[in-house]
Amino acid sequence: MSSDNSGQKPAAPEAGLPPGSTRGPARDALAAVHNLEALLRNASVPHATLVDLLPELKAGAATLRGQFDRRPAGDEATAQVAGHGRRQVDELDLLLDAIETSGDTRESLAARTASLAYELEASEDLLALLDRAAASVFTEVGLRLIATEAGRGAARGRVITVRLDAPSADEVVTTDPYLLGPLLALLVAYVDAAGVGSLALRARSGPPAELLVEAARPEDDALPALVMRVRPWILSSEPAVRRIAGHLGARLDLAAVRGSITLGVSGG
Repeated sequence: MSSDNSGQKPAAPEAGLPPGSTRGPARDALAAVHNLEALLRNASVPHATLVDLLPELKAGAATLRGQFDRRPAGDEATAQVAGHGRRQVDELDLLLDAIETSGDTRESLAARTASLAYELEASEDLLALLDRAAASVFTEVGLRLIATEAGRGAARGRVITVRLDAPSADEVVTTDPYLLGPLLALLVAYVDAAGVGSLALRARSGPPAELLVEAARPEDDALPALVMRVRPWILSSEPAVRRIAGHLGARLDLAAVRGSITLGVSGG
């Protein structure tokens, strides 16, 4: 997501995460959980087929557990995200046992699978962002470009349409765009979870530059619509996003029905 004055868009990595992330086995395990949900919802797939897949799914669960277990001690934000991820793997193990014994209806099992898949994926994404934050790379990038690209990299997640309130002249800021973009997408997920209805994303020129997400006003209907796909806001998101904001030298403000990122202002 680096930028210069050529007007070319940066290539967005999956979920806005840093390019070159080595997460193949974990991503394969997560994809298998999403596929399990689809199979559970397909009445033409016999129970025996689901049982045949359980060894692979249990191996994937072990891979995910290892991903959450291999986190360095002493970092509270990382510890909370990893702990949440391990609890979701525990739930996944119970779910797989229930599939084997037909311990619940397929509809209920599918709903549980969908919830776990998104919680696990969100946890894994947060860990990758925390890893990136520990070795962030700053460059010059347009603030409006950050806003328009923030929610375009995720292959899965909730689709949200926001109204973009940004100056036509893009302000260039110095930041790590592979952290700021996902951080903004998480901020959108946070405000959306408050149930405020339609959202507006406001990019404000500095100094200091600010990205604000809040409930849209009636006059915002005339603003351009921006479609974003965002991961869910989970229990361990707040300590992680605060740590990421700190690495960016930014202040993160989370209110009941709005949130903002102020660049170049440490703390928050």
